[in-house]
Amino acid sequence: NGAELYIKNKKGQAPLDLCPDPNLCNALVKCHKDKSCSQILTPSSSPRPTEQEALEDCIVCSDMKRDTLFGPCGHIATCSLCSPRVKKCLMCKEPVLTRTKVEECVVCSDKKASVLFKPCGHMCACDGCAALMKKCVQCRAQIDKVVPFAVCCGGSAVVVEETEAKKKTVNVRAPLSKSDISLNISKFPTDKNENSPSASLLAALPGHVMNNGVRDSNVNDFQKLQQQLQDIKEQTMCPVCLDRLKNMIFLCGHGTCQMCGDRMSECPICRKSVEKRILLY
Repeated sequence: NGAELYIKNKKGQAPLDLCPDPNLCNALVKCHKDKSCSQILTPSSSPRPTEQEALEDCIVCSDMKRDTLFGPCGHIATCSLCSPRVKKCLMCKEPVLTRTKVEECVVCSDKKASVLFKPCGHMCACDGCAALMKKCVQCRAQIDKVVPFAVCCGGSAVVVEETEAKKKTVNVRAPLSKSDISLNISKFPTDKNENSPSASLLAALPGHVMNNGVRDSNVNDFQKLQQQLQDIKEQTMCPVCLDRLKNMIFLCGHGTCQMCGDRMSECPICRKSVEKRILLY
C-alpha cells in the first residue's frame, strides 16, 4: 500500500527521490513490482453479481434470497424477514395484502416451488411437476397461465398460457351440460314405472314434464345430480395432475396415475415415504 513510486509532486520530486536510504529504495522498487504482478494475475476479489444472482437477492437487505410471494400482484421481491416491513410491492407499487413464503414442491418434495399459477395465484409446484398439471393442486382451480419464478422476480422468461382448444381436450373433469345428461339418460331403457332410475333422473332435470303433467323447476336437484357426477370423477382421477385415472396405489392406501407416481418419493396426500408402488389393471 502507499503512494505511487514514480508520481512527482509540485517540486518535481518522486517518493524515491525523498528516500535517503538506497537499500530502502531498492526494497520499495522490488515490492512495487511484486504487487503489480500479483494484481495482473489474480482476478478481482469482488466480481460483479450476475443478472440471475441480482434477481434472486432480496431487494431490501441483499443478504438473503427472495422467498416471499406478494398478493395479489404475484411478485417476489424480498425475503421472509424483510417482507413484514413492506406495505407496497417494491416492483409494481400495489398494496400487499398477503405474504406467502415459497416452500418446497408439494408433489415431489425435492425442489423448491418455482412457478406461479394464474388466475388462482398459488406457487406450490416446481417447473417439472407443473408441466403435468392442468389444475392447481392447492385449490383445484383451472390453470390458465404458468408464470416462472424469474418473471415474478422481475426478469424475463417464457410464460406458458393454456389455449382454449387444449383445455377442451384435456379437461376430463369438466361438469356435464344438461344436453349431455339428457343424451346419456336417453340410452337407458324406458319404463312406465315412476320408481325406475330413468324416470327419477328425468324428473330431477329442471323444466322437464313429469308423468302427472306438472313441470318440475327445481334447479337444486339438477345441481345435486351434477355434483354427484363430479364427485365420482374426483374419486377416480389422479389427485396430482387431475387428468389421468388412478392406476397406481401406495402402501398407505392413497393412489395416483403411473406417470405422477413414478416421480414421487413421498405420498402427496399423507406425506408417508413411498416404499412400494402397486399398479392396477
